[in-house]
Amino acid sequence: MGIRLIVRTAVVVLSVILLNVSELSAQATTYDFPKSVDTKDHPIVLQTRQLFEVNGVYATNKFRAARLNNFVQENDTLYTAVIEPENTPINGSPWFAFKIWADKRDTISVKLEYSFSKHRYVPKLSTNGRDWVAIPQDKMTFVDDGRNLVIQLPVSEDTLWVSAQEIYDSQIVAEWSTGIAANQFVTFGSAGQSREDRPLYFLDINKDSSIKKDIVVILSRQHPPEVTGFMAMQAFVEEILDGEQSKTFLDQYQILVYPLLNPDGVDNGHWRHNLGGIDLNRDWAYYNQPETRQIANHIVEKVQQSGGRVVVGLDFHSTQEDVFYTIPDEGPESVVPWFKQQWLAGIQNSIPYYSLNESPDPIGPPVTKFWFYTQFQAEGVTYEIGDETPREFIRLKGKLSAQQMMKVLLAGEDE
Repeated sequence: MGIRLIVRTAVVVLSVILLNVSELSAQATTYDFPKSVDTKDHPIVLQTRQLFEVNGVYATNKFRAARLNNFVQENDTLYTAVIEPENTPINGSPWFAFKIWADKRDTISVKLEYSFSKHRYVPKLSTNGRDWVAIPQDKMTFVDDGRNLVIQLPVSEDTLWVSAQEIYDSQIVAEWSTGIAANQFVTFGSAGQSREDRPLYFLDINKDSSIKKDIVVILSRQHPPEVTGFMAMQAFVEEILDGEQSKTFLDQYQILVYPLLNPDGVDNGHWRHNLGGIDLNRDWAYYNQPETRQIANHIVEKVQQSGGRVVVGLDFHSTQEDVFYTIPDEGPESVVPWFKQQWLAGIQNSIPYYSLNESPDPIGPPVTKFWFYTQFQAEGVTYEIGDETPREFIRLKGKLSAQQMMKVLLAGEDE
């Protein structure tokens, strides 16, 4: 027993040493981007979670992804929901989400009043927090020179959810990821922890881990309100697993998916930033924030373990319109210089009524598309979906763009 214990102890010690060596070597390199950004911590103000009660009308922000800073009555039928950001300066993405109900059935008007921004998102309504519909146009009125919005809401004893976009909080993302992980070729785990100890989820899609393969990396939700980008990412990943080309593609490629880079920002109802008060998509130079540092290192570690190379990095976001932000065909070629134009052309050709919008940018701030290029010489793309792009089209576009990616990568340069 003594000899066995000594041997087992030696194995454990050796394993720890090897693990530590791996962790020390798996470090993303820094890069001095032309447009530097200060990503050291900036103070934030967390909203107070509370129930507001005003003459028989109730509103609350006591749930994941909520944002409601105050709720007051202006007159018999008008109430004001005050919406403030976590800190400033900040991008104009004023996220709001609250539940509302009343002692008696009525129709009331609620003014969405913003600080440091103007209204952006068409409000979505739900009775269960899962199924959503956009509020009708005739129930919305812009006020204050277009800065704020008044919406008409039916209230009763039943809870009504009101949100800037459909809610995909950390629990819903975990549920989706668990469903994806039911596939035998998928490993679901955590690349680390956020500041509030939420897991930084990853999905490793790898049909045969013993074979060195090229790698595609997929990121999502660096910015909390950017839900439509997450929807496109879902359809994209699901097609990689279940499409007609999936078997052949997964014979040759490994996919790394990080579906929720900013879980604290999402669950705290932030407009843009993480708990450190930073836009994570400006922190891919020195990795000052724990989320970017751990995920960047995790990607590098996975690449080192596989012996493969990252060829494409896709980062899913949302903005006012659909657009692909790409890297111009200048300077050193990526490892797949033929990929981008063939892929975009394939997407355009597969949706005849769709006018694809590409916007190339030279290397500037430390964002992910430039990080993929500088770190791995991979093709980096920021895949943007419009805030109000029809949801059925989002899924169609996600599916078809995954099909075209697989087709182009399988065909290679000779296509």
